[in-house]
Amino acid sequence: MEATTVKIYSKTKHALDELRTDHQSYDQIINKLIVESRKKTLVRELIAAYQQKADEDKEINKEWEESSAKWE
Repeated sequence: MEATTVKIYSKTKHALDELRTDHQSYDQIINKLIVESRKKTLVRELIAAYQQKADEDKEINKEWEESSAKWE
């Protein structure tokens, strides 16, 4: 894979240094941060989708309960 140079502030480099374990490269640290960010986004999206589905299911249950009450 082709390498490139990216300019970052010293403060950013120090923050990345604090995240390093053993002999990780900056590329590995950045990729780890990208993966973690994507996972967090996915979790938020999944939670929102499950909440929406739960609300839809509650509405269906309410309709069924109303219909059942009419038959009794």
